This record gives sequence, C-alpha cells and structure tokens, in this order.
Amino acid sequence: MITKGDTLDILHRNAKDIEGLLELYRNGIGVIQHFAVEKKIEFDGYFLKKWEIEAEHPVSFNEEYFENENRSELFVFLAAEADIEIYECLEYLYNFTHAESLSKHLLYKKIYELREQGVRF
Repeated sequence: MITKGDTLDILHRNAKDIEGLLELYRNGIGVIQHFAVEKKIEFDGYFLKKWEIEAEHPVSFNEEYFENENRSELFVFLAAEADIEIYECLEYLYNFTHAESLSKHLLYKKIYELREQGVRF
C-alpha cells in the first residue's frame, strides 16, 4: 500500500524531472488520486465502485470518465477535505505549482468552482 511518505517522495522526484508546472500539477493530482484510492476514499461511488462496475460492464463508462482532469481534481480536493494526509500531499503539490498557498478556504473555493462548472462523479 502506498503511504503519505511514498506519495510525497514521488511528488518530490517528479518536481525535479518535470519542467512545466502545469504538467507537474496534473501528474501530481494523479499521484494523489492514487493515494486516495489506496486509502479507499470515494465519493458518490467514484472511483472504486464505478471502476468495479466498469470491469463487469465495459460499456458503462469510457476511459475519459476516469481520466477526466476536472473530475480527478475534484476527487483529490474532496479527499483532501476529508483526510489530513491527502491534504498535506495536495498542499505540498499546490504550493509548489501555484503562486498562492493552499488553505482550507481556498480548497473549499476550488471545490465550489468545480461543482459550479458542472463537474460530477
């Protein structure tokens, strides 16, 4: 099982290897999403339950559903709201790739904005 330390180590190594901050952020969201899935965190059946449904009924969801960047970002933000270790990993990534520092207030704002854009699970 992946741990918070493993996740932060991967994020740190990626920071050295990837030149673009946007690419680093997107890759980091994927790493943190994997950590959250390993911790069995899910919202409205996303990620674990819907992945199981997809395995049983391959036409239920397409690849884009699971790889949608906005959906992944919302998942990670919600996981960060629910779990301190996920929050600390997101905080490390966000503070490295953005001009402003992540705070609980900013996290809630980002969740609200994604939901207002229509991002759903």
